[in-house]
Amino acid sequence: MKHRSLPVFLVLTSVISVWATAQDIDQPPPVEVSHITGSLHQLRCNGNVGVVASVGEDGTLLVDTGYAATASAVQGELAKLGSGPVRIILNTHGDGDHVGGNAALGDGAVIIAHPGVHRQMGKYFALPTVKSAGLPMVTLQEDATIYFNNDVIRLLQVPGGHTAGDVVVHFTKSKVACIGDLVLVGTFPNADPARGGDAQRLIEVLTRLQKILPADTTLLAAHGGAFTMAELEAYIDMIKSTVAAVATEVAAGRSLAEIVEQNPLAPWSKWESPENGLSFENWTTEIYASLNGVGPQSICAPMTEVLMQDGVEAAVARYRQLKKEEPEGWRFAENELNLFGYQLLARDRTDEAIVILELNTEAFPEAFNTYDSLAEAYMLAGRTQASIANYQRSLELNPDNTNAVAMLARIREE
Repeated sequence: MKHRSLPVFLVLTSVISVWATAQDIDQPPPVEVSHITGSLHQLRCNGNVGVVASVGEDGTLLVDTGYAATASAVQGELAKLGSGPVRIILNTHGDGDHVGGNAALGDGAVIIAHPGVHRQMGKYFALPTVKSAGLPMVTLQEDATIYFNNDVIRLLQVPGGHTAGDVVVHFTKSKVACIGDLVLVGTFPNADPARGGDAQRLIEVLTRLQKILPADTTLLAAHGGAFTMAELEAYIDMIKSTVAAVATEVAAGRSLAEIVEQNPLAPWSKWESPENGLSFENWTTEIYASLNGVGPQSICAPMTEVLMQDGVEAAVARYRQLKKEEPEGWRFAENELNLFGYQLLARDRTDEAIVILELNTEAFPEAFNTYDSLAEAYMLAGRTQASIANYQRSLELNPDNTNAVAMLARIREE
């Protein structure tokens, strides 16, 4: 899902239906191509994250590379477009659904990103560092300009909104700006402190873009597609208003738990997307962390330490202890354990990942994405029936989980 930050070579498969339904639906293509304008095309991977390709006489330039699992399909679609070799890859940030295809698509290409991307890839608290392929070869120290396929491409450094390594890619002649995950169309943003994000900083970043990008620029969010500068203004207003609402509660001396219970963000209910981990509680917690300078640290920080010392069952026990004794001292959101599980999968620790992801379904029994992730781990472990059961449960909770349909169809074929 769009809110996950995954290791670069992991499949981010999150979304499915009942077995009978899967038998009646053809598996959707993993990559769908649409023309944007001029030399620019969008390749949407698994119906979720958008890769942008500039295809022309100079070869191919990619903005992000999608998942590792869809890289070969991206290559196939680029070939259909008459693409020359991929010469340049620009990463908008370091989340796994944006850099996962770097290694496969970047052979012979120059990979450029913010220094924060280089730091983000392959590290996760106390777990062993993963030697990630596809690391950026060039890291930006300031804004830069690239001339490619008859366009002037500005690379704008805007770190600290979504992650510590955010970059906006502005195709000036094409009047298109790729903004990564700085805006999640139709939902609350994700300004995750664990990855260097900050809600108040996000306002600054988006306000800067509002000032420097021409009014006729088409903005491309990696999740949700195109939107206008006028819609960006409305998005900024929503962030300002929600931050102000939480700030009022903080000034009154209320704790995070009290603010979440009172829910001052209720007037902005149309922006809530709990199925994607963008609930009132998620966004309130991120705002609270921004206002207080230091927010609760991910529960996965102490859990990884315990896991490395005493094993995964001890890590689960530590989770339960801290959730009971220090509920406001740590970040217990759904995304935390989900990411932990995927980080373990990236290190070939599948059995441990299953334990963590099972814990997440226990903690969030009504969240479809927890079952979807657990189903993927079961599939990787060869536990087919358990995988099917959890994909079915995921789809029962979210009938629009088309990726689950695709995965069930894949299991059936195999």
